[in-house]
Amino acid sequence: MAKTLYFIPGTMCDQNLWLPTWQLLTQQCHEDVQFIPLVIPTSGSMDDIVRAMANNMVAEQAILVGFSLGGYLASAIALRLGDRLKQLLVLSNCPKNLPSAEIKQRQRTLAWIKQRGYAGIPKKRVDDLLHPDIQQFNSNGYQEIKQTIIAMDQTLGVKVLLQQLAVSVQRPNLLPALAKLNLPISFMVGDADNLVVSAELKKACAGTDNMKLINVANTGHMLPLEAPQALASVLHGLITDSDILLNNSAQE
Repeated sequence: MAKTLYFIPGTMCDQNLWLPTWQLLTQQCHEDVQFIPLVIPTSGSMDDIVRAMANNMVAEQAILVGFSLGGYLASAIALRLGDRLKQLLVLSNCPKNLPSAEIKQRQRTLAWIKQRGYAGIPKKRVDDLLHPDIQQFNSNGYQEIKQTIIAMDQTLGVKVLLQQLAVSVQRPNLLPALAKLNLPISFMVGDADNLVVSAELKKACAGTDNMKLINVANTGHMLPLEAPQALASVLHGLITDSDILLNNSAQE
């Protein structure tokens, strides 16, 4: 029987986010594995989106992977499905309520776009999502990653951006409920991710039996594009039920 992995992208991302990891994982993994990319609905409340996505996951004992906003959605789905899942892997996200400063910033962004329009993701925003030194240690990779981010943003467009920003502003802290699940949960965070406070995740995982944190070196927020080999290695471990500690990561 094929092992099923569901993948949920982040804000303004599509399945191109996962292609490098899928390619590497296909080369590494000899098991019969099915990769299923999920699309975030473009209407409804957060609860509506979580319900609709959970209903689309029909495979039992699947591995659920979510990145950024998709990591929050994956966490909420896991609370719905519980033991129906085999593993939950949350990338570049701490599934809790946004701080007030971030909420205000998003509200300002929404107002700005509605008033002035949207000309695509700015270059500075792209660079802020990546490791600050990526152009020095991975110049070729930087160009490819940058073009992938820009292309995904162009494909999805301003309507999707506005909807995803608006629907994700008000959201509850899921960490206490996740800690009570009878489900193995792993968090992967880049060591230079300025959108996720690793210390919060480390504190949340401490003393739990089901949650662990993996910090990935030389990686910013766009972990699936910046560190596909690290992600593929962790997924391979989840598929084969082996606990892999990466050479380029520090597990807390």
